[in-house]
Amino acid sequence: MKPITALLPIFLAACAPQYIETTVTDPQDLPVRRALFAQDPAGLHEAFRAACDSPGDTLATPSRGIIQCRTLPTPDFAAFLLLEYDGALKTPTVVMQKQKRRTDAGPGSTMIEFSYFAEVPQKSGNARRVYYKDRQLDQLLDQMMRAAGGQTVE
Repeated sequence: MKPITALLPIFLAACAPQYIETTVTDPQDLPVRRALFAQDPAGLHEAFRAACDSPGDTLATPSRGIIQCRTLPTPDFAAFLLLEYDGALKTPTVVMQKQKRRTDAGPGSTMIEFSYFAEVPQKSGNARRVYYKDRQLDQLLDQMMRAAGGQTVE
């Protein structure tokens, strides 16, 4: 699992804008990268938690089975998000989210889903989630999950 631990900081840092974005209002609409595992990939969970340790990073568990690494964007990306999406004068957040679900594919089988997005605080109402498509990051996430023993699912 050592290579996975080494690659996770790269994945988390790669959440920079590619200027191909989709805004979503429902978390169910977020595009995800998925992999099916015959057994729970404990090393992948540990690597995800260990990679979220930079200054300003926080781990959050918004609900059972979901873990988020919430990071501060670069100043220019934060300014872009606030101006482009009419954000409140609060710091936006870049989020890498990992969700774990049990499946019926066999005893102990698990589906792991990764998604990444920016959350922009609004002047009124809930924060707006902005998903940035990053093919390179998608490929790295798929490689990481295959290296951990998963079969990627489209």
